[in-house]
Amino acid sequence: MTGGLQPELVFGLGAAMANVAVAVLSTRLAARYPARQLLGPLFILNCLLLLPLAPFVSWVWTPTVVALHLGTTVALVASSVAIWDMYDAGGAAPTVPAQSVAPLPAVLLSGILVPGSVGAGQAIAAVVVVAGVLVALRDAFGDLGRRRTAVAILVAAVGTGVITVFGRLLSDNGAGVVEAYVVRTALAAACCLVLFPPRDVPWRVVPRFLPRAVAITLHLTLVLLGVQGGNPAVVQTMVATGPLFVFAYDAAIHRRRPTVGLFVGALIAFVGVAIIAFA
Repeated sequence: MTGGLQPELVFGLGAAMANVAVAVLSTRLAARYPARQLLGPLFILNCLLLLPLAPFVSWVWTPTVVALHLGTTVALVASSVAIWDMYDAGGAAPTVPAQSVAPLPAVLLSGILVPGSVGAGQAIAAVVVVAGVLVALRDAFGDLGRRRTAVAILVAAVGTGVITVFGRLLSDNGAGVVEAYVVRTALAAACCLVLFPPRDVPWRVVPRFLPRAVAITLHLTLVLLGVQGGNPAVVQTMVATGPLFVFAYDAAIHRRRPTVGLFVGALIAFVGVAIIAFA
């Protein structure tokens, strides 16, 4: 790739910033309702946001596209269960490392499934950004030594990487953003309603979840736009900077001075972004 600002870098950073609203609103919901029972209603809302656009786009139903839709759905449900279990157990803090290390499986999968997409610059940048974010989060790990949390982080990170790379493969096979998003959220909603019936989440309150649905839809749509002909490893690396935006928001709202670790980690992550921007 030539130097300069790449579209996937812009879309990835936009998705990272949208994660601020996602983190804040998700934490509030998990504090009020059983986390897994929220999944079905939230996926329904997510689907409904882009469903009105469905008649105006072309749809592709080749065996390859169907298989990618199913694989994406499995990854989405698995990673969502892991992430919301962490929200339920410890708030937003444990979910941050999962988002932070997701570029590593994304780089690996991109190298295998999208030949020629990962160069030395992208791989180095992913490692640098992950290192920077983890340095910034050194005081936010809490109970990550527990086996269940470690497994949840692994599932969430790998699932996120799969979703991002499969988004690129869907694009390569003719499936657009609306199709990819509507199908995955509709199938995920059906799965979660069966697996985790929302018995303790009254349907009358579901419309109140709309702000969170808008935030996550913006986040995931920007990711899909980024991988449309772009590099999924770059997109996921940029998304991994999301925790830094979350902490910046927290510092601004609560007027907390950033720690030395956060400042140093942010500088390291900035170097990783620069490597991608000018690789």
